[in-house]
Amino acid sequence: MKRRDFLKKSALTFGAIAFTGKKALSQEHKAHDSMANSVIHDMRMHMPVGWADPHIKLSPPPPLMGRQMGRVHTPNVLPLGFEMDGKVKVFQLIAQPVEHYILDGEPPEDSIWGRFYRAKGMMHGMILPQKIKGWGFNGSIPGPTIEAFEGDRIRIVVKNELPEPTSIHWHGLEVPNDMDGVGGLTQPPIQPGETFIYEFTLYQNGTFMYHSGFNEKKQVGMGLMGFFVIHPKKEKRKIDKDFAIMLHEMKILPGNENPDVTSTDPNWFTFNGKSAPSAEILHVNQGDRVRIRFANLSSQNSHPIHIHGFTWKVVGTEGGPIPETAQWPGNTVNVPPGTVRDVEFIAWNPGLWELHCHKLHHIINAHADIPMGVMPMGGMATILNVIPKEKGAKWRHPKES
Repeated sequence: MKRRDFLKKSALTFGAIAFTGKKALSQEHKAHDSMANSVIHDMRMHMPVGWADPHIKLSPPPPLMGRQMGRVHTPNVLPLGFEMDGKVKVFQLIAQPVEHYILDGEPPEDSIWGRFYRAKGMMHGMILPQKIKGWGFNGSIPGPTIEAFEGDRIRIVVKNELPEPTSIHWHGLEVPNDMDGVGGLTQPPIQPGETFIYEFTLYQNGTFMYHSGFNEKKQVGMGLMGFFVIHPKKEKRKIDKDFAIMLHEMKILPGNENPDVTSTDPNWFTFNGKSAPSAEILHVNQGDRVRIRFANLSSQNSHPIHIHGFTWKVVGTEGGPIPETAQWPGNTVNVPPGTVRDVEFIAWNPGLWELHCHKLHHIINAHADIPMGVMPMGGMATILNVIPKEKGAKWRHPKES
């Protein structure tokens, strides 16, 4: 079925929203003369716009949000299911304004985070809730994780409910030029209220990303990003726990909900849109083979991510898997902006282990100018909980056996 025909029949996509042939035809205008006549040259686009357009009614999340169709767990973020149209996997993404808490406030007293905070006597004033008015996909910042398999044919129906044009770039994917998602260069920008369809075959496997391909500093800075994981046709080894963590940073002034996307001095740092202690804890069983996929869509900072208690191997980048003979060991991996680093290790060492950025000002929330007391663990930090096979068993290093 052609993409244009799919729009005409698609009750599954956005209900009664006007998926007319006229809208679908917008992506047939690939010639440079059409691009030159697009609204990209309208000076109205350069005027400041608000967080949301009151004339655009926001759609609820697509019905397949939260439907796990793979094995990757993205802490604090729901996955994105698909429907089949013949042999094509069909996904839905809605770019829209999102009110999102990057910090939920004090953790429950009986939680791992709560016990950690009480034991250190930390200053609870530094963990006040922090809400932002950002932009996300399907009501989520970052957007839902898309999973598919090498060789799949996929179709992604994108609706724009932002107050300005947008597009989506498939970061690291080898796709036809007209599917690359650079608004104004490879496609007309998707205007507010309009829909665009991307369709391509997946020839790679590994960890990739998707993010806004239009007005990127602002739109990616506001939260328009997500994971795109492509599984190989046949996995070389079994992975027991597979996590994906997106690294991001923002500047938020005290008492404000609007990120300052022009700043080069961020003061909030997040794992999957959450700062510690609101970042979800990673629970694994002793003996599990664990993979963690780190991706960085920060505007400028690299993040050296460090784990306690383990040595891992770096097994993949945004270019795909690294051959086994070229993988390297470590327990700190630097993740520059625009890159992916996949790591793997065996969770032999039971207990609670910190996992955090080792730029130490990236694990403090808000960077308030106050006397330096005991600062709470914040920002890009979480905890790896390795559940022991046998409670109370004597600790042994693998080399002892």
